[in-house]
Amino acid sequence: ARTAVAACIGAEPKEIYFTSGGSEADNQAIISAAKVGAKKGKKHLISTKFEHHAVLRTLKKLEKEGYEVTLLDVHEDGVVRLEELAAAIRPDTCLVTIMFANNEIGTVQPITEIGALCREKGIPFHTDAVQAAGHMPIDVNAMNIDMLSMSGHKFHAPKGVGVLYARKN
Repeated sequence: ARTAVAACIGAEPKEIYFTSGGSEADNQAIISAAKVGAKKGKKHLISTKFEHHAVLRTLKKLEKEGYEVTLLDVHEDGVVRLEELAAAIRPDTCLVTIMFANNEIGTVQPITEIGALCREKGIPFHTDAVQAAGHMPIDVNAMNIDMLSMSGHKFHAPKGVGVLYARKN
């Protein structure tokens, strides 16, 4: 199963971790990046106001622990503005987490461009791809994605099966 999932997103099997669902995968990715960042003196995370509650609640939890969170605005077309993301990045930013496809309005974010910006700035990039996985082509290498969350029931796997892709290193 690990090999099959990895092949679908251009990953290596050892970069695939099974969870109890997309929410657990989101939580694990965000909290892990925050804790690693804190060890380096980086306690700032960037996301959007229209993320799934699994992401927003995890970010709220981290704020209570002393992390700073910047939530980018939602615009009329539902697409993240790269210039706003670039302006929000700070020297202490430890993670950018932006969903691949919105679960309510269906917009698809410019993931490749977001990933390229994060790669250029040396910031890990996580995307909640629960709504996209199995329905859209995803290549974690070409899209510069460091961590990606999926939920199996969205693409005909049993409920209670999630996946966290985490780039090695």
